[in-house]
Amino acid sequence: MKISKKFEPYIFTICMAFLMGFIMSFATTIMHYGFVEDFFSIWMKAWLLVFFIALLPIFYFRKLTIFIISKIINSNN
Repeated sequence: MKISKKFEPYIFTICMAFLMGFIMSFATTIMHYGFVEDFFSIWMKAWLLVFFIALLPIFYFRKLTIFIISKIINSNN
């Protein structure tokens, strides 16, 4: 099953929030707690929070980034 192109910004935002939240929450959990006995549980709680916090800023900054890149990149090539 393929999803319509019109949903691309939303799918991108969800995937980016998922992946970035996963990596950043892992790094901050290790820095804060180290590898403790219930590390996975602590990490997943942190990831869930980060995922939902990241959704809106990523959606906004995606548009801003596309705008900035359009000003920097020469489209005549």
